Amino acid sequence: MPDRDPIVSVIIPTYNRAVLLEKAIKSVLKQTFSNFELIIVDDASSDQTTATIDRLYESCIKYIKHNKNMGVCAARNTGLAQAKGEYVAFLDSDDEWMPDKLQRQIDRFNEANERIGVIYTWLKVVDINAQFQKLRKPSLHGNIEQDLLYSNFIGTPSTPMIKRNYIEKTLGFDTRLRCCEDWDIWLQLAHNCEFDLIPEPLVQYRDHSDKNRGSINHSAVVEGYLHFLQKHHSKLFSEYRSIGSFSLPQKANYLFNIGRRLLCHGSAINHEEAVTLGKKYLRLSLDADPFNPQIYFHYFSSLPGSKFYPRIVHLEASGKKLVSNLLK
Repeated sequence: MPDRDPIVSVIIPTYNRAVLLEKAIKSVLKQTFSNFELIIVDDASSDQTTATIDRLYESCIKYIKHNKNMGVCAARNTGLAQAKGEYVAFLDSDDEWMPDKLQRQIDRFNEANERIGVIYTWLKVVDINAQFQKLRKPSLHGNIEQDLLYSNFIGTPSTPMIKRNYIEKTLGFDTRLRCCEDWDIWLQLAHNCEFDLIPEPLVQYRDHSDKNRGSINHSAVVEGYLHFLQKHHSKLFSEYRSIGSFSLPQKANYLFNIGRRLLCHGSAINHEEAVTLGKKYLRLSLDADPFNPQIYFHYFSSLPGSKFYPRIVHLEASGKKLVSNLLK
């Protein structure tokens, strides 16, 4: 590494993922772009994380360990406080980068106008054994703040590279959010800058059932969504028709997904507020697309109560799986 400040600060937050962390670190160290610092923030792991980092140590690595577990938002904020690069790139400890990921984004920034503050990419989804599952191909770029209200189409924090001067204009990662924290930071950034996209899968996202993942923890999802929606959706219910560039059927689909998630996770833990709000989002999605039979089915299935709806969702999923298997 050169003596001058690095151009890119790479931040990996991690907690009890020593085996997967090794793959993530190696994918950074193999980058064709070499002027970076790698800041690893260990959120008080109790496994072999420290030993793994010691074994892979290079001069570009800075290792910080929290004394107590504070959550992924606090870990990312710790990394940001130490970052020296002109650009910041996050990598979740269960994901991996393609070798030219940083170089491709630096090249794009060098060509972009000053309003571009974030450049993100497509990503390849794999299972725990690295077997291909699907390709996520978002397409939106430019001023995307209003469209981001409907869906986190940016996805994992592992794809974007961000100008540090723009992320310093945000409030950082909201530690009150146990999920949706990346969605929240994209909206904060989109308020101040434009986004660009490299339409190639430069990130490998590992889809697995880690118990520490907020996206599969019912309480984390409910608490995160309630706080996020209160924070960002105050005008959406009354003004959704004029907010964003999506068509009404597209908006209906995104609103439906929010309502369905609130109902499923809220029902699992008998969270009345989440269930009630989930029904409101389903009703709003029906208002946006009144001829969609799937939305009709889910909305009226939600009316009898929180115990009935999850059963219907389970039966629907089982039916789709059966049909899919029969068509193979």
